[in-house]
Amino acid sequence: MRAWYFFRRRNKIMNKIMSLGATRYASGGEPVTDFMGAARFEWCLMAFGVGIALYFAWPVEPVWWWGITGLVGILLGLVFLSLRPRLAGPVLLCALCLAGFSRSAVHSHFVSAPILPNYERSYEVTGWIEDVNKSGPLQHFYIRVHSIARLEAAKTPHRIRIRIKPRGFVAGDSIKIRAVLSGPRAPALVGGYDPARAAYFKKIGGFGFAISRPQTVGSDDLYPMSKFEVAKRSLSTFRYGLSRRIQQRAPPHTAGLQAALLTGDRSAIPVEQEQSLRAAGLAHLLAISGLHMGLLAGGAYSLASLFFAMIGPLARRYDMRKWAAGIGALMACAYLLLSGASVSTQRAFIMAIVVFAAVILNRRAVSLRSVALAAAITLLLHPESLISAGFQMSFAATAALVVVYRNWANRRVYSKAGGLFQRIKSGFVGISVTSFVAGIATGGFAALHFHRFARLGFFANLAAMPMFTLVVMPAGFMAVLVMPFGLEQYPLKLMGLGLDFVLSVSDWISARESALLYIKGANGVVVSLFGLGFTWLCLGFTAGGGSVALNRTRLIGAGFMVISCGLWFGVERADMRVSDTARVAFWDPQSVNILRVDRKRGDGYGRSRFIERSGQVDAELLLYSDAGAGGGALCDQQACRLVLKGIPISIVNEPEGVIEACLDSDLVVLTQRSVGPRARALCKAIILDTHNLAIDGARDIYFHKDGIKIKPANPQARQRRPWGH
Repeated sequence: MRAWYFFRRRNKIMNKIMSLGATRYASGGEPVTDFMGAARFEWCLMAFGVGIALYFAWPVEPVWWWGITGLVGILLGLVFLSLRPRLAGPVLLCALCLAGFSRSAVHSHFVSAPILPNYERSYEVTGWIEDVNKSGPLQHFYIRVHSIARLEAAKTPHRIRIRIKPRGFVAGDSIKIRAVLSGPRAPALVGGYDPARAAYFKKIGGFGFAISRPQTVGSDDLYPMSKFEVAKRSLSTFRYGLSRRIQQRAPPHTAGLQAALLTGDRSAIPVEQEQSLRAAGLAHLLAISGLHMGLLAGGAYSLASLFFAMIGPLARRYDMRKWAAGIGALMACAYLLLSGASVSTQRAFIMAIVVFAAVILNRRAVSLRSVALAAAITLLLHPESLISAGFQMSFAATAALVVVYRNWANRRVYSKAGGLFQRIKSGFVGISVTSFVAGIATGGFAALHFHRFARLGFFANLAAMPMFTLVVMPAGFMAVLVMPFGLEQYPLKLMGLGLDFVLSVSDWISARESALLYIKGANGVVVSLFGLGFTWLCLGFTAGGGSVALNRTRLIGAGFMVISCGLWFGVERADMRVSDTARVAFWDPQSVNILRVDRKRGDGYGRSRFIERSGQVDAELLLYSDAGAGGGALCDQQACRLVLKGIPISIVNEPEGVIEACLDSDLVVLTQRSVGPRARALCKAIILDTHNLAIDGARDIYFHKDGIKIKPANPQARQRRPWGH
């Protein structure tokens, strides 16, 4: 409630400051702040988000108090700008941009935790299991570290992740285990997912694999533990106990899905089911987000409203919607704790609390301002979520639906005429519009981040969502309610029948050849422009200014999106990839979908992402040492020589062959060991060896008429950030 009061007060202050600009006019005769209209808070939030994006794009790590000092200076400047109100709006936006930058820097400073060295080493770890995830036939244990043998407490990471064979251990168990660990890795792909950055904000300081069986230890070995950790561990134990009970009582075919939807434990979902849902465009059902929170908390609100309305004396005396909103908020809180409180669930919880708070305070519950407020709270708590695909897709879908339904409601003619058929028709139209709008809103971001687009996702959602909404989640909600009485088997069976239907839809859709469209990847500039344009476009449909300002705002937003798409289609495909372990792959110049490699095993993850980002998922891997290989590769026991786009290249196996290769090559790749300082000084060609590849990571190489362009996956700018270590 304090947070709500704070944002209401801040919104009033912003409106007063921005209204100063409307009292004076620009030379064109329009108010200077007219482009903001009634959406001033939303514009200010966008400026805050731009500041966060600038922080993560910054080439060096800023000193965290610099931004705060600059912010204070700008805010003091606003006082003097009261004499020049035309400048108050732009200066305030600059101040909020700097506030976003400062908040990100401060957050990065305070979440800092010890990180293990980059080289692998054996450690004996004692701690308790916070979470368990599935990774093919293996499991990932997220361990809250209590101590590591022969490692100082100041250098002990907060938590680690290890890969292990299933041993029957679950979250909440206290264990001692020996594992080979190292610090989080740099991105495997240029411009790709950064596991070290994600781990940094989760305080994960080490990754590795187990080399011994876990040993159970007593809880006394983990003390002293804070009360918060004791409560968190107890909650994890309860949550996974609930998950096991659901899996035991639910139909075997859908037990893993049911446990995932109700508790967030996805470790028991079969791989084929997950792949089927993803290919059909139904993967959003697996991650507990706004959909699940809305169905559960919204369903509780509806049932509570109906129940209170049946109590005549109370209903006539009080506004029972507020009481029902309180019940809905409690259910949202319970679901947050029960499902593991992941970042996506926290976003959904914040949105639900904002909606229920609006009901209690007699404000419009569903509006773009509510969405903006939920986004503001999320970004204040987790600034790093701005650059995540989940945040972008979640709020893009929500904002687009709010804009569409708000404009639709303004033009819609309401009528009580019509019977059951008319209601079914209206419901079908509503689901169709929701699926279409959400698919369009998230499709662009999904293609940008995952290089794929579910072409039949609209039809899959149209067929599956009514069953999921009306049967699956209500039955799951009922199963949890009756579980204390031992009656959960019957609603779980009903939930399983609903999920069987959803899986049959996903299996049929994913089996179509045209189910997925693969698209080449984009860079950070394209993603930023697309997101900025999308936000600008949404605000153009809700701003309260004149029609000229509205049209101008929409045009600017659409223009940003068009420019981003143009840049996207103009993104050049890399000609060659060299991994951080000196594994080489390049596109055959004589065929679009043939990738020539030094060996078919090795660098599997990096190559698969490299192929996926190029949009050629059906690419065939062939050895470049084969006779007739593309590029005219000539190989002997020491080296391979080839020509790509007119540029001579040598791939050398031993350092002794580097000097000879330098005589007639523009690029030399040494696959084993590193080049000595003398050979490096004498060679005029570009040399890539295990030494510089280990430092700057994998390389994407582009061959142009004017020379060679190389992009590292771990550039110097990234190494200067806290997560770059």
